[in-house]
Amino acid sequence: MEEKVLIFIQSGGGRSVKTTPLQMAKDMGYTVAVVEKNYKNEFQLADYVIPVDTNNIDLLITEVVAFSLKHTIVGILTFTEFAVEQTALLASILGLPGLNIKAAKIARNKFLTRVLLQKNGIKQNKFICVNDLEKSRSRIESEIGYPVIVKPLKFAGSCAVTKIKSSDEFIKFTKQVKIDRKNAPMNVWSEDSMDELWLCEEYLDGYEISVECIVDKEHTEIVAIHDKMIPMDRPPFLEKFFVTPSPRISISMENEIKEMTKEILKCIGYDFGLAHVEFRITEDGPRLLEVNARLGGILVGQSVENSTGINMFRCLIELAVGNRISFSTYKHKPTAFGVVYAGAGLVKSIEGIEKIKEMKDIKIIEQWINPGDTVLATEVGYGTVVLAEADTSQEAYEIVKKATNCIEYHSV
Repeated sequence: MEEKVLIFIQSGGGRSVKTTPLQMAKDMGYTVAVVEKNYKNEFQLADYVIPVDTNNIDLLITEVVAFSLKHTIVGILTFTEFAVEQTALLASILGLPGLNIKAAKIARNKFLTRVLLQKNGIKQNKFICVNDLEKSRSRIESEIGYPVIVKPLKFAGSCAVTKIKSSDEFIKFTKQVKIDRKNAPMNVWSEDSMDELWLCEEYLDGYEISVECIVDKEHTEIVAIHDKMIPMDRPPFLEKFFVTPSPRISISMENEIKEMTKEILKCIGYDFGLAHVEFRITEDGPRLLEVNARLGGILVGQSVENSTGINMFRCLIELAVGNRISFSTYKHKPTAFGVVYAGAGLVKSIEGIEKIKEMKDIKIIEQWINPGDTVLATEVGYGTVVLAEADTSQEAYEIVKKATNCIEYHSV
């Protein structure tokens, strides 16, 4: 029987993305190929490995097209932030289903996203793009004011994102954010081709949510809304908890968020795959933070499936091979997950794992970082992740919060 190869461009950072979709593809009968320069195949899930630097577009195209001459490629996809544009380009070249290149580029460049949405009347915070923070200080103060959020146009995981609260803090914090950007662990997966460009945004009070979407050409399905629960008002803006459905969002607010999300994706021309759209809920309603052309990280996929029964990994695989997706009525079972971050450095020991295993309401416990591992930065130190369900969203959140409070990482 002729093999049907599904190509994954990069395998992802967190363990759930490294393993779950690859195993699912194999269970669905596909042969798996992973394109990644230093892929170790530690879980033995890849049938083929194409060891190429995915930042080198010309070499990447050459190697994948050469591979296609010997194998039948039926789909190409990614679950990582750092291969969105490459995957869209390769899908177009190979004539396979995929996100259009324009939408992929806009979603990956936060400034392009904001400019396009501003032209289409989408409500958002004030923003400017500058190429020299120090020389642009007066402009930032006059057009944005304090507090101001300074961030790279690319990257993910809140790397090199800084909140500056006053003129006195400006010099100190802008120097630090440059250091953070240069040393960001995300540089391992994505070349920083815009190192002189910064997006400066008005800081918005409120709480953060993420909207999990599946897009199949003209149809956009909002399958879940996660509430991040704790205030995220200072660096490093770590996402510690996700709860769905949100215990704080009314039916009318939920409808507004859904309609706004669909309008944003439509403006971008988003026509394929998964989207993870982040908002702040302010006194004046939802305001966009960013559009991510991928599944949300950590345990978002597992949380959506536990709550709704919809497997987003499977959905993207089906879309990638050209199959249509249909949705029947689904419920939202109260689900929460939390993450304990290992600090940057060498992990010496971990406390509390066994205590969590004794808790009866926990559905998933995964330990992604172990003693002896080196963590490049706290922002990517997803040490232990825990998922629970309960009768209410608030109860699920309290269970996960109690569990994560049991764990402590010791690093040097």
